Amino acid sequence: MPTLQLLKIPDGATTSKIITLSGGSQVIGRDAERCQIVFDHTAVSREHAKITVQNGTYYIEDLKSRNHTFVNGKEVAPPVRHPLKPDDRIKICDFLFQFRDDRTARPGKLPSWMQKEEPDKDDDGGGMTTIEASQGTSNAQHFLQVAPADRLRALLDISTGLSKTLDLDQLLIQIADTLLNVFKQADRCFVLQLDDAGRPIPKVVKSRHVGMEDTRFSRTIVRKALESRQSFLSEDATGDTNLGPAASIAEFKIRSVMCVPLTTSEGTPIGAIQLDTQNRTKKFSTDDLNLLTIVANLASVAIEKARMHTSVLAREKEQKEIELARTVLLGFLPQTLPAMDGYEFFSHYSPAQTVGGDYYDFVPLPGGRWAVVLGDVAGKGVPAALLVAKLSSEVKFCLVTEPNPAKAISMLNDQMIRGGLQDRFVTLTAMILDPATHELTVINAGHMNPKLYKGTNGELGEAIADEITGLPLGVIPGFEYQAATIKLDSGDTITVFTDGVTDAMSPGGEMFGFDRVDRFLFPDEANLPETVRPKRMGERLVAEVRRHASGVPQNDDIAVVCFGRLEMPLTPQTDVTRPRATGAWPAAH
Repeated sequence: MPTLQLLKIPDGATTSKIITLSGGSQVIGRDAERCQIVFDHTAVSREHAKITVQNGTYYIEDLKSRNHTFVNGKEVAPPVRHPLKPDDRIKICDFLFQFRDDRTARPGKLPSWMQKEEPDKDDDGGGMTTIEASQGTSNAQHFLQVAPADRLRALLDISTGLSKTLDLDQLLIQIADTLLNVFKQADRCFVLQLDDAGRPIPKVVKSRHVGMEDTRFSRTIVRKALESRQSFLSEDATGDTNLGPAASIAEFKIRSVMCVPLTTSEGTPIGAIQLDTQNRTKKFSTDDLNLLTIVANLASVAIEKARMHTSVLAREKEQKEIELARTVLLGFLPQTLPAMDGYEFFSHYSPAQTVGGDYYDFVPLPGGRWAVVLGDVAGKGVPAALLVAKLSSEVKFCLVTEPNPAKAISMLNDQMIRGGLQDRFVTLTAMILDPATHELTVINAGHMNPKLYKGTNGELGEAIADEITGLPLGVIPGFEYQAATIKLDSGDTITVFTDGVTDAMSPGGEMFGFDRVDRFLFPDEANLPETVRPKRMGERLVAEVRRHASGVPQNDDIAVVCFGRLEMPLTPQTDVTRPRATGAWPAAH
């Protein structure tokens, strides 16, 4: 009778260790009233999957469950009905079962330790015997109990050797060399790995004789082992009817062949090992197959460890590259603020966990003018950091060599396009401040408009109209940008920032947003003379963003620049009441 045998169960859950499958439809799920097979766990859907039988074949299908159904590591997507074969592993959430079907007869002779009676040693089955052996631990334990001392020593040597290296390429070579040394009758050894498409690719090919180094292997035999998740032995492959007419077998005159799958700890196939011989007198035995199966289990563990080690090294290398890119990126940011009588500057940069593309700079220009630039390169990582490096140098060149600010940004746009932005773009705001006239020229290339706080009336708004905003850099070559000029009065403050501010997430998943930016850019009524200064306004905005995030990791860099004309202190006789955009607040005396 077909059954599901429990292999793994999540903590706190309950279900039978062996579930007998009836001949009818059986629904698997959490609902005890509607399901015949009940998994008592919240991760399981009320009606998760269904097992049906048709013409003696059992099928499993997913019932559009929340956490899906997997067979041998692959998802069974509705409405597909997946046919179950013996030893298939079924994973539902953290429940892992193995499908057992005692109705299925094993073809050919079974290994001696699985038979009730000793096999007839004179009967070779006409050289056409196919033997399949499970990779279960009970097989390995029994084999170790009855194996000769030399085989046990070989296993010990193999286990010791596999534990000495974490280099995957060297490990695979070592596996092949060891197998040819252990199995003297083998002419060739293939160690194969599955690529991303699930195709077996030979990673190591070893041959005992010159002229047999061909990398072509028997896909028929490998596919049979991988599909069944079982070790496979054919004493004479050329006449084995179970293999059918395989061209590779005939071409290489393969006589005896063994193939075992390599699987992860969860039963997912990752490759296979094939050993074959052309000598008719040197056949592989069932004991050879059992030994190879145990070696494959050891090799699978070693390969999995090597893969994990390789993955860790790759992550460490990537992290080092990110740290280096972050250090380089910080080096492009200004180390000091402009010193200008009657003006105050503030800047803040907070990098995310990965390298982003936020950038700001203060560029001195002829005539005592200063350019305040803030930009955001689309994307993250090292490519974005490299574009920031290019942007930094190009901004300085264009603003210094072209006296017209709008034409300078148009030149910058063309320079970046010629430099190979490809599918990336840059949003940027450039502001040219002339302290002699207190005029500020603003050119906006697709960035959020700067915020202007007017100290004369306490209003907060955008520094320029949306109609003046041009396209981001890198979109259209030859684009002509427009400039707008505004006059900064005493107490006026300009604030510009990147979207890391507005996109900052709270623990509840709420974005900081523009409304909070406007709210926290207003000065503190309780301490007006201090909070109206650009430095205090910038610090308050950054502090509120941090408070909003409450420890949630940044998903983007944060850059904030504030600058403005300092407000002259009020005389004791002055009594002014200033309106604000959301009400009114009294001036300090």
